[in-house]
Amino acid sequence: MKKLISFTIKAEFGMFKKPDINDKIFVSYNMIHKPYLLGILGAIMGYGGYAQSSDKFNMPEYYEKLKDIRVAIAPSSANGGIYKKEFIIFNNTTNGSIANITEQTLVNPAYRIYLELDEVKHKELIDSLRENRAVYPPYMGKNEFSLWWDSFRVHEKFEEIESKERFEVRTIIKKDENFVLKNSGYKERTTNYFYLFERLPIGFDEKLKQYVYHDFLYTNSVFKSNKSLQNLYGCDEGVICLF
Repeated sequence: MKKLISFTIKAEFGMFKKPDINDKIFVSYNMIHKPYLLGILGAIMGYGGYAQSSDKFNMPEYYEKLKDIRVAIAPSSANGGIYKKEFIIFNNTTNGSIANITEQTLVNPAYRIYLELDEVKHKELIDSLRENRAVYPPYMGKNEFSLWWDSFRVHEKFEEIESKERFEVRTIIKKDENFVLKNSGYKERTTNYFYLFERLPIGFDEKLKQYVYHDFLYTNSVFKSNKSLQNLYGCDEGVICLF
């Protein structure tokens, strides 16, 4: 039977490096993305990653075992989901020469994570999250950015939304080709609406070993209906978008 569980991950710093920028400066995604989240779950469970895999032609153990889990992600923040960022300069010595490497670092990142799990197949994972147990210490993008989690919850209410009017989505929204932002929500003069767009990895092309990307939206806008939104579910904390 499917269960929805949620918990909040936190760290003092975080860095989810974008792979397309590497010329002496490394830039971070603002949101944690699904492939990295699966890596965190793999560390908690003790599954092998890239370093433990001797077969370079297949994906690592954690990804093979966890890739079918559907997730929803919400920034746990009061600033509209945009985290404070600092640029940190590191001195990197290679072959006797010194190169300055600049990294964009998130300050105090925190995310509310929702997982759709099978209560039998994923019982050990559920128990580990509930009891704050991890085989390998998880981190927020880099080894030195240790993370912790709290506010674990098993949701009593968990149902797909087939028809709904006037609602907010508390997580990031996976946009599809039918989504149109214009005229999709109510406009109230007393509310300051924000819209945060980000193109994030959602998985891997398993032949090329490269990220597969999709466009996401995070907003506090009130939607008129869910006709242009897919995979919306109601839970004890509001409406979420699983992907």
